[in-house]
Amino acid sequence: MSARSCPLCGERARPDDRFCAGCGGGLLVRRGATSDLVTVSGVCRSCGHEVGEPDPADPGDQSCPDCGALRDDGTDHVEIDLGTIAGVSDRGLLHARNEDAMALGVREATAEAPGVLAAVVCDGVSSVDRPQLAARAAATAALDVLLGARDPETPANVHIQDAVSAAAKAIALLPYDSARGAPSCTLVAGFVELGDRPEITVAWVGDSRAYWLTAPGGGRASAALTTDHSWAVEIVALGELDAETAAADPRAHAITRWMGADASDAPSVTRFAPDGPGVLLLCSDGLWNYLPAAADLASAAYAAGASPIEMATELAQYALDCGGRDNVTVVVMPVDA
Repeated sequence: MSARSCPLCGERARPDDRFCAGCGGGLLVRRGATSDLVTVSGVCRSCGHEVGEPDPADPGDQSCPDCGALRDDGTDHVEIDLGTIAGVSDRGLLHARNEDAMALGVREATAEAPGVLAAVVCDGVSSVDRPQLAARAAATAALDVLLGARDPETPANVHIQDAVSAAAKAIALLPYDSARGAPSCTLVAGFVELGDRPEITVAWVGDSRAYWLTAPGGGRASAALTTDHSWAVEIVALGELDAETAAADPRAHAITRWMGADASDAPSVTRFAPDGPGVLLLCSDGLWNYLPAAADLASAAYAAGASPIEMATELAQYALDCGGRDNVTVVVMPVDA
């Protein structure tokens, strides 16, 4: 039998081992999240002052005691590369902090269940208190459920809704200044059941998106898998405005559903069975505002290289090169159908 290595300590393991003989860590699941990379101290990017640990009673306070600027808490630029799935998140060029978050992971196949790819992208709502904490909590909580044990009798669409419910509960536990509003965020989650005939399930609340990007020479055309919960989309659906007029309205990007203690919005859910190889792409609006068409996203992604981290890096950099007006987060999940 061929050998593999523990992702935690590097100890060699056999293909049928579920736990590492060296450190005891699990071998079936590999994961990473923005919340794992947060640092409690750092240097102010504006004045160079050494910024210590935040007040435990106010973990959302990330300001420099000297100049008041927000510090980099380790999330200004985040890269997570798990080999078979990867993500990149960046503060952008204009925002003071990164209020996006991502969480992604892989569960290896066993004799009882097929392998799984799972990822979550959240975009904090900037107008409320501590949006970055909402995004991080939601992404991590949802991924915990997606990668956790699942009853074979539980359909994937129910499983992913359970993940969104866990995200909502995690956000509701966050403390906040009621004068500013409860922490909230958008969410898009992708759950891929691998095997001979992979199936993809996507859930979303708000305007973070999922796309299917068909590989060159592949099957059906690349397409968006989600429809924004936004003012523009809903006003067009009601027949009150055409798409062009709605898009030009100042309210166009106002979200009509979100995750937060002040919201009880149910997610939309869709399932998709690819007929050829491609990529499930999850992203925040920091990318799709610059590159909304699925075909254009596919061209940019596949021109970047074959690996997920190369694709994610190229797409995030594209947004920065276009002006980087917002935080940008991209997760790439290749599926070989």
